[in-house]
Amino acid sequence: MKIIFKNDELNTLVQRMKAKPSPWVPGENEMSPRQKLLDELDAGGISIDLEDVAPGPGGLLEYNGEQVLLYIKDTRASKDTLKHAPEDTRRFHIAECDTLSTMRGKGRYERYVVTRKHDGLFLVDWLDPDTYKTGEMEAALKVCKNCLNQVNYDNYKIEKSQRNEIWTNFEISRFLRDYSTFFVKMPSRTDKTAPIDKYVEGWALLSKNCRRARAWTCENCKVDLSSAQTLLHTHHKNGVKTDNSDKNLKVLCAICHSKEPMHNHLKVAAKEKQLIVSKRLSQGLKP
Repeated sequence: MKIIFKNDELNTLVQRMKAKPSPWVPGENEMSPRQKLLDELDAGGISIDLEDVAPGPGGLLEYNGEQVLLYIKDTRASKDTLKHAPEDTRRFHIAECDTLSTMRGKGRYERYVVTRKHDGLFLVDWLDPDTYKTGEMEAALKVCKNCLNQVNYDNYKIEKSQRNEIWTNFEISRFLRDYSTFFVKMPSRTDKTAPIDKYVEGWALLSKNCRRARAWTCENCKVDLSSAQTLLHTHHKNGVKTDNSDKNLKVLCAICHSKEPMHNHLKVAAKEKQLIVSKRLSQGLKP
Protein backbone atom coordinates (compact mmCIF):
# COMPACT_ATOMS: atom_id res chain seq x y z
CA MET A 1 0.00 0.00 0.00
CA LYS A 2 1.30 3.41 -0.92
CA ILE A 3 0.45 6.18 1.52
CA ILE A 4 0.49 9.75 0.25
CA PHE A 5 0.90 12.61 2.70
CA LYS A 6 -0.37 16.03 1.61
CA ASN A 7 0.78 19.20 3.32
CA ASP A 8 0.10 22.21 1.16
CA GLU A 9 1.40 24.72 3.72
CA LEU A 10 4.72 22.93 4.02
CA ASN A 11 5.06 22.65 0.25
CA THR A 12 4.42 26.39 -0.07
CA LEU A 13 7.18 27.15 2.44
CA VAL A 14 9.58 24.86 0.59
CA GLN A 15 8.87 26.70 -2.66
CA ARG A 16 9.35 30.11 -1.05
CA MET A 17 12.68 29.03 0.46
CA LYS A 18 13.68 27.47 -2.86
CA ALA A 19 14.77 24.42 -0.87
CA LYS A 20 15.47 21.15 -2.58
CA PRO A 21 13.25 18.34 -1.29
CA SER A 22 15.02 15.20 -0.12
CA PRO A 23 13.52 11.71 -0.17
CA TRP A 24 12.64 9.96 3.08
CA VAL A 25 11.90 6.26 3.35
CA PRO A 26 10.30 4.96 6.56
CA GLY A 27 12.42 2.44 8.43
CA GLU A 28 15.73 3.43 6.90
CA ASN A 29 17.02 5.28 9.97
CA GLU A 30 18.89 2.81 12.15
CA MET A 31 19.17 2.94 15.92
CA SER A 32 22.32 4.37 17.39
CA PRO A 33 24.95 1.87 18.65
CA ARG A 34 24.15 2.88 22.21
CA GLN A 35 20.41 2.28 21.76
CA LYS A 36 21.13 -1.15 20.29
CA LEU A 37 23.28 -1.96 23.33
CA LEU A 38 20.58 -0.78 25.74
CA ASP A 39 17.94 -2.83 23.94
CA GLU A 40 20.09 -5.94 24.24
CA LEU A 41 20.76 -5.32 27.93
CA ASP A 42 17.08 -4.68 28.67
CA ALA A 43 15.87 -7.63 26.62
CA GLY A 44 17.89 -10.31 28.38
CA GLY A 45 21.59 -9.69 28.33
CA ILE A 46 24.88 -10.15 26.51
CA SER A 47 27.28 -13.03 26.97
CA ILE A 48 30.78 -11.77 27.79
CA ASP A 49 34.09 -12.54 29.47
CA LEU A 50 34.68 -11.23 32.97
CA GLU A 51 37.51 -9.04 31.72
CA ASP A 52 35.01 -7.15 29.52
CA VAL A 53 33.40 -5.65 32.62
CA ALA A 54 35.18 -2.96 34.60
CA PRO A 55 34.52 -1.18 37.88
CA GLY A 56 32.70 2.05 37.12
CA PRO A 57 31.74 5.02 39.31
CA GLY A 58 31.65 4.06 42.97
CA GLY A 59 32.77 0.51 42.15
CA LEU A 60 29.53 -0.23 40.28
CA LEU A 61 29.83 -2.56 37.30
CA GLU A 62 30.17 -0.96 33.89
CA TYR A 63 30.01 -2.38 30.37
CA ASN A 64 30.66 -0.04 27.44
CA GLY A 65 29.82 2.93 29.63
CA GLU A 66 26.50 1.54 30.87
CA GLN A 67 25.58 0.33 34.36
CA VAL A 68 24.96 -3.42 34.35
CA LEU A 69 24.25 -6.47 36.49
CA LEU A 70 26.51 -9.49 36.08
CA TYR A 71 25.79 -13.20 36.56
CA ILE A 72 26.93 -16.66 35.54
CA LYS A 73 24.31 -18.33 33.34
CA ASP A 74 25.45 -21.88 34.11
CA THR A 75 24.09 -22.24 37.65
CA ARG A 76 24.69 -26.00 38.06
CA ALA A 77 21.44 -26.00 40.03
CA SER A 78 18.24 -27.98 39.50
CA LYS A 79 15.00 -26.48 38.25
CA ASP A 80 13.46 -27.04 41.67
CA THR A 81 16.25 -25.14 43.44
CA LEU A 82 16.09 -22.24 40.98
CA LYS A 83 12.32 -22.01 41.33
CA HIS A 84 11.91 -22.44 45.08
CA ALA A 85 15.28 -21.67 46.67
CA PRO A 86 17.26 -19.26 44.48
CA GLU A 87 19.23 -18.21 47.57
CA ASP A 88 20.95 -21.61 47.38
CA THR A 89 22.46 -21.04 43.95
CA ARG A 90 24.66 -18.45 42.24
CA ARG A 91 24.18 -14.75 43.00
CA PHE A 92 24.18 -11.81 40.62
CA HIS A 93 26.61 -8.91 41.06
CA ILE A 94 26.12 -5.17 41.07
CA ALA A 95 29.66 -4.04 41.98
CA GLU A 96 33.33 -5.00 41.90
CA CYS A 97 33.18 -6.96 45.16
CA ASP A 98 35.58 -9.37 46.87
CA THR A 99 33.95 -12.31 45.06
CA LEU A 100 34.63 -10.90 41.59
CA SER A 101 38.12 -9.76 42.55
CA THR A 102 38.91 -13.30 43.71
CA MET A 103 37.54 -14.77 40.49
CA ARG A 104 39.68 -12.41 38.43
CA GLY A 105 42.74 -13.32 40.48
CA LYS A 106 42.16 -17.02 40.01
CA GLY A 107 41.57 -16.66 36.28
CA ARG A 108 38.00 -17.98 36.37
CA TYR A 109 36.81 -18.15 32.78
CA GLU A 110 33.14 -19.07 33.07
CA ARG A 111 30.98 -17.16 30.63
CA TYR A 112 29.17 -14.29 32.26
CA VAL A 113 26.10 -12.37 31.18
CA VAL A 114 25.59 -8.62 31.60
CA THR A 115 22.02 -7.40 31.77
CA ARG A 116 19.93 -4.44 32.84
CA LYS A 117 16.54 -6.10 33.16
CA HIS A 118 14.39 -4.53 35.86
CA ASP A 119 12.03 -7.44 36.56
CA GLY A 120 14.53 -9.44 38.63
CA LEU A 121 14.40 -12.52 36.39
CA PHE A 122 17.56 -14.00 34.85
CA LEU A 123 17.78 -16.48 31.99
CA VAL A 124 19.88 -19.32 33.43
CA ASP A 125 20.86 -22.93 32.72
CA TRP A 126 19.58 -25.70 34.98
CA LEU A 127 21.03 -29.15 35.53
CA ASP A 128 19.11 -32.24 36.65
CA PRO A 129 21.38 -33.96 39.25
CA ASP A 130 19.97 -37.42 38.45
CA THR A 131 19.68 -37.47 34.66
CA TYR A 132 22.26 -34.73 33.90
CA LYS A 133 19.79 -33.19 31.49
CA THR A 134 20.11 -29.44 31.04
CA GLY A 135 17.88 -26.63 29.90
CA GLU A 136 17.04 -22.96 30.27
CA MET A 137 14.60 -21.13 32.50
CA GLU A 138 14.09 -17.76 34.14
CA ALA A 139 14.97 -17.55 37.83
CA ALA A 140 14.85 -14.82 40.48
CA LEU A 141 18.49 -14.94 41.56
CA LYS A 142 19.58 -13.17 44.74
CA VAL A 143 22.05 -10.31 44.90
CA CYS A 144 25.61 -10.89 46.11
CA LYS A 145 26.03 -9.84 49.75
CA ASN A 146 29.63 -8.80 49.15
CA CYS A 147 28.34 -6.35 46.53
CA LEU A 148 25.91 -4.81 49.02
CA ASN A 149 28.79 -4.42 51.43
CA GLN A 150 31.03 -2.91 48.76
CA VAL A 151 28.63 -0.07 47.89
CA ASN A 152 27.11 0.08 51.40
CA TYR A 153 23.67 -0.28 49.86
CA ASP A 154 20.99 1.00 52.28
CA ASN A 155 23.77 1.25 54.89
CA TYR A 156 24.34 -2.52 54.66
CA LYS A 157 27.92 -2.25 55.91
CA ILE A 158 26.90 -0.37 59.05
CA GLU A 159 23.49 -1.77 60.01
CA LYS A 160 24.61 -5.32 60.82
CA SER A 161 21.31 -6.26 62.46
CA GLN A 162 19.42 -5.21 59.31
CA ARG A 163 21.63 -6.93 56.76
CA ASN A 164 19.39 -9.92 56.09
CA GLU A 165 16.36 -7.68 55.66
CA ILE A 166 18.25 -5.39 53.27
CA TRP A 167 19.45 -8.40 51.28
CA THR A 168 16.01 -10.05 51.17
CA ASN A 169 14.21 -6.87 50.12
CA PHE A 170 16.73 -5.80 47.47
CA GLU A 171 14.91 -4.59 44.33
CA ILE A 172 16.77 -4.35 41.04
CA SER A 173 14.43 -1.69 39.64
CA ARG A 174 14.99 0.56 42.64
CA PHE A 175 18.74 -0.03 42.60
CA LEU A 176 19.13 0.84 38.91
CA ARG A 177 16.94 3.91 39.35
CA ASP A 178 18.78 5.21 42.43
CA TYR A 179 22.24 4.76 40.91
CA SER A 180 21.45 5.69 37.32
CA THR A 181 22.75 9.24 37.80
CA PHE A 182 26.27 7.78 38.19
CA PHE A 183 26.13 6.78 34.51
CA VAL A 184 25.11 9.90 32.62
CA LYS A 185 26.11 9.05 29.07
CA MET A 186 25.21 12.35 27.48
CA PRO A 187 24.78 15.06 30.11
CA SER A 188 22.60 17.98 29.17
CA ARG A 189 25.19 20.38 30.58
CA THR A 190 28.67 20.97 29.17
CA ASP A 191 31.73 22.71 30.56
CA LYS A 192 30.58 25.77 28.60
CA THR A 193 26.95 25.85 29.71
CA ALA A 194 27.06 24.39 33.22
CA PRO A 195 27.09 26.92 36.04
CA ILE A 196 29.55 26.49 38.90
CA ASP A 197 28.21 23.63 41.01
CA LYS A 198 27.44 25.45 44.21
CA TYR A 199 24.28 26.30 46.11
CA VAL A 200 22.34 29.09 44.44
CA GLU A 201 21.70 32.43 46.07
CA GLY A 202 18.64 32.14 48.28
CA TRP A 203 19.18 28.40 48.82
CA ALA A 204 18.37 28.64 52.54
CA LEU A 205 14.88 29.97 51.82
CA LEU A 206 14.35 27.57 48.93
CA SER A 207 15.33 24.64 51.16
CA LYS A 208 13.06 25.83 53.96
CA ASN A 209 10.09 26.12 51.62
CA CYS A 210 10.79 22.66 50.24
CA ARG A 211 10.94 21.11 53.72
CA ARG A 212 7.81 22.95 54.79
CA ALA A 213 5.98 21.62 51.71
CA ARG A 214 6.88 18.10 52.84
CA ALA A 215 5.49 18.85 56.32
CA TRP A 216 8.98 18.72 57.83
CA THR A 217 8.99 14.95 57.36
CA CYS A 218 11.82 12.74 56.06
CA GLU A 219 10.76 11.09 52.81
CA ASN A 220 12.72 7.94 53.68
CA CYS A 221 12.21 7.08 57.34
CA LYS A 222 9.07 9.28 57.75
CA VAL A 223 10.26 10.93 60.97
CA ASP A 224 8.58 14.27 61.73
CA LEU A 225 11.25 16.85 62.54
CA SER A 226 9.07 19.94 62.71
CA SER A 227 10.43 20.52 66.23
CA ALA A 228 14.05 20.00 65.08
CA GLN A 229 14.10 21.55 61.61
CA THR A 230 17.88 21.88 61.33
CA LEU A 231 18.13 18.08 61.35
CA LEU A 232 16.02 17.89 58.20
CA HIS A 233 17.96 18.45 54.96
CA THR A 234 17.08 19.08 51.32
CA HIS A 235 18.96 16.61 49.12
CA HIS A 236 19.82 16.98 45.41
CA LYS A 237 19.12 13.53 43.97
CA ASN A 238 21.36 13.93 40.92
CA GLY A 239 24.14 15.60 42.89
CA VAL A 240 23.87 18.89 40.96
CA LYS A 241 23.40 21.73 43.46
CA THR A 242 22.20 24.13 40.77
CA ASP A 243 19.37 21.82 39.68
CA ASN A 244 16.61 22.89 42.05
CA SER A 245 13.70 21.44 40.10
CA ASP A 246 11.09 19.86 42.36
CA LYS A 247 11.75 16.37 40.96
CA ASN A 248 15.43 16.67 41.91
CA LEU A 249 14.85 17.70 45.52
CA LYS A 250 14.23 15.20 48.30
CA VAL A 251 13.71 15.98 51.97
CA LEU A 252 15.73 13.73 54.28
CA CYS A 253 16.69 13.63 57.92
CA ALA A 254 20.43 14.00 58.56
CA ILE A 255 20.86 10.25 59.09
CA CYS A 256 19.10 9.25 55.85
CA HIS A 257 20.92 12.01 53.97
CA SER A 258 24.31 10.66 55.09
CA LYS A 259 23.40 7.25 53.62
CA GLU A 260 22.83 8.54 50.11
CA PRO A 261 25.36 7.48 47.43
CA MET A 262 28.59 9.49 47.54
CA HIS A 263 27.63 11.15 50.85
CA ASN A 264 30.24 9.51 53.06
CA HIS A 265 31.59 12.99 53.76
CA LEU A 266 28.37 13.96 55.54
CA LYS A 267 28.99 13.33 59.22
CA VAL A 268 26.15 13.41 61.75
CA ALA A 269 27.09 14.22 65.34
CA ALA A 270 26.23 11.64 67.99
CA LYS A 271 23.82 14.02 69.75
CA GLU A 272 22.00 14.70 66.48
CA LYS A 273 21.71 10.97 65.72
CA GLN A 274 20.40 10.34 69.22
CA LEU A 275 17.75 13.05 68.83
CA ILE A 276 16.57 11.73 65.45
CA VAL A 277 16.43 8.15 66.73
CA SER A 278 14.49 9.20 69.84
CA LYS A 279 11.96 11.04 67.68
CA ARG A 280 11.59 8.00 65.43
CA LEU A 281 10.89 5.80 68.46
CA SER A 282 8.41 8.26 69.97
CA GLN A 283 6.57 8.33 66.62
CA GLY A 284 6.38 4.55 66.40
CA LEU A 285 8.99 4.28 63.65
CA LYS A 286 12.00 2.00 63.30
CA PRO A 287 15.04 3.46 65.05
